[in-house]
Amino acid sequence: MKKIIIIATFAVAILGSSFTASATEKDPGTNREPNLKVKIAFTSEFRQAADVQWSTTANSSVFLAKFKFNNEDLQAFFTEEGEFLGTTRQIVKSQLPVMVASQLDKQYADSHVVTIFEYSKPEGLEYYITLTTTKDTRIVKASPNGEISVYKKNVK
Repeated sequence: MKKIIIIATFAVAILGSSFTASATEKDPGTNREPNLKVKIAFTSEFRQAADVQWSTTANSSVFLAKFKFNNEDLQAFFTEEGEFLGTTRQIVKSQLPVMVASQLDKQYADSHVVTIFEYSKPEGLEYYITLTTTKDTRIVKASPNGEISVYKKNVK
């Protein structure tokens, strides 16, 4: 169950852009090497990246680069045309903006935080937080100013 929640959370982080497939779902085309446009776009965004591993989303329309940058594990997403869609990274609650952490404590005091993904895209930041209680599991979406909404809810 925890693995499904983590995969779902990661997929949610990706959904903010123009595609809907999870980057963690494997199919025969997922290990396709990116074209030159994508590699150039990646290098211009992340000059100091190390240990880069490429894959594609399940529908093979978006390239995913997993890499180390400033000693952090990141994932970056690019279209086949080299358009940068954004990055995701897993963070801990203490790394959330104060307004988000405060609202999370107020609105979901009875919940346990399972995972938090920060989705950084050209339009701004979003946070996807997986929470569990004895009754349900939910993914909430938060903006840096503390606005929180339920993205997905599953009753146990």
